[in-house]
Amino acid sequence: MQHGAMKWAMLAGVAVLAGGAALAFSGEPESGEAAWKVLLPLAPAAKNRGSTASARTAASGAALTTLDAPTLGLADSVIETFHDSDDNMCGTQKVHIDGPVRAFEDQNNVIHLTVSDPNAKGWQWTGSVTGFTNNPKTAALDCDGVMTGNSGNTDPDAYDQKTWIQAVHFEGSTVYAYGHEDYFGTRTNDPDCHDAGTSDGKPYCWYASIPLWTATVSPPDRHIDFARSAATPDHVAIFPHVAYPGDANTTDAGWIGYGTPSNIIRGRNQDGTLDGYYYMYAYSSSAYAGQAKGVCLFRTADPTDRTSWRAWDGDTSNPGFTQQMRNPTVYTNSACAVVKPTMFKSYVRSVVWHKPSRHYIAFFRTSSAVQYATSTDLVNWSDGQNLLVSTSAQANYPVTIDFDGGDYGDSDFDRLYSNGKSYLFYRKSIASGHTRITRRKITVTNYPADPPSSSNPG
Repeated sequence: MQHGAMKWAMLAGVAVLAGGAALAFSGEPESGEAAWKVLLPLAPAAKNRGSTASARTAASGAALTTLDAPTLGLADSVIETFHDSDDNMCGTQKVHIDGPVRAFEDQNNVIHLTVSDPNAKGWQWTGSVTGFTNNPKTAALDCDGVMTGNSGNTDPDAYDQKTWIQAVHFEGSTVYAYGHEDYFGTRTNDPDCHDAGTSDGKPYCWYASIPLWTATVSPPDRHIDFARSAATPDHVAIFPHVAYPGDANTTDAGWIGYGTPSNIIRGRNQDGTLDGYYYMYAYSSSAYAGQAKGVCLFRTADPTDRTSWRAWDGDTSNPGFTQQMRNPTVYTNSACAVVKPTMFKSYVRSVVWHKPSRHYIAFFRTSSAVQYATSTDLVNWSDGQNLLVSTSAQANYPVTIDFDGGDYGDSDFDRLYSNGKSYLFYRKSIASGHTRITRRKITVTNYPADPPSSSNPG
């Protein structure tokens, strides 16, 4: 198997992966992956770096190791308030949360935690691993703001009306922020578009894309200022699959296009080695013009290049990534395949890699809980399991960050070490105009801790 792809053959109750790895079934069928064991070669084989993922051949007779999927739980009963909009103000300015928190560690080993507020203004906290893991935290809120995402541009073809920070990647001295941008006719008082808070039956005039903004980190100054990576609309990384169809032809719910990207996650081969790619999920919410509602998986070899992202083709056995979402006013795009739409009915907010089990773990919300699911290849997922039973008002925008990776090369915090510094962050809505960034420690219950070190870097 290469680039997370799987080749399957069913042999006497065993799903055999090309390359010698297998999923062995025991007991009666049940939901989730609890009944399947991932059997992986101990020694990795050579891999083909083609444009589509291809099977990887294991050495004949290689020993196999059985690895269970990780199970997660809350580590304790402590509920920590990381930030309270009423108690931790910047002068008279409340800092609300209207999106997921995202973390990166810069070249000076300073951690930055970013978030956008309802007006698409970006904020950050900075500090050390200890500063972020203390309770109460000692990481400092930067009251200057780091991004002005609300430009008020009323041209849907500019893809620049309002942009929230959603995914970050740090490299060299630059942080790359992929955002959720949407044009929403309601904001323009367009009489042809739905008026928020009413039941007027008018179309939503909602159109989304994923642009790239960048900022330079210049120590010892910890402040950053995000700007568009190019002039509009060329700053967009993932365009909608179709051009804006006009107000009257938009949907009566959800946006046309792609938005709310997950964090960026490094890809892994089945032996746990890096596959040379980065992955990100994006959500399409309206089921418009042939694009199914759900999350699409995008891949790149270089997340600093906004033009390099390609969408998964829907093949769960031999995944390919060839479809580029270019400007639909100039090019013709195909709709992208959605990943497990029966489970991922809304955004995938966070994905991390758990090295001991060689599994990815995704975090997402349902109507009744924050859930997690596991996968060995990012396209075939277990059923969801409850992590935190809650309403969306009690726990929204769920993101997992393990600060143990700080100082060990895990600059985008895409691994789970389960060594006492793993947190589930989420927004809690206290009342109208009052929000909190809340967090709970989480742990992997069926594996020992996997602390990073010079011999186990991020």
